[in-house]
Amino acid sequence: MVKEKVQPHCVVCSKPFKRNDMVHTDTMFTQIQHVKCFIYKPEFIKDTGNYEQIVNKYPNYKRNFIVSEKPITNLVVVSALKISKNYR
Repeated sequence: MVKEKVQPHCVVCSKPFKRNDMVHTDTMFTQIQHVKCFIYKPEFIKDTGNYEQIVNKYPNYKRNFIVSEKPITNLVVVSALKISKNYR
């Protein structure tokens, strides 16, 4: 159970989501990815909208995720993802 809200980021580009970023959710893992970053086939798109709309539409997202125009960017997770991409 998440006690504090978290600032989610795109699993592909590692950038935190801003309020008006266009995103897709997928049918397999229920991830959120930027529309331009979506790595699965189009038939796996569950929903599309801006990040704020998607978060507000799904209770699990709304309960746990921050919606902001100025997302937190100095996350340990984002830094770790950038480092791991350099080692691939």
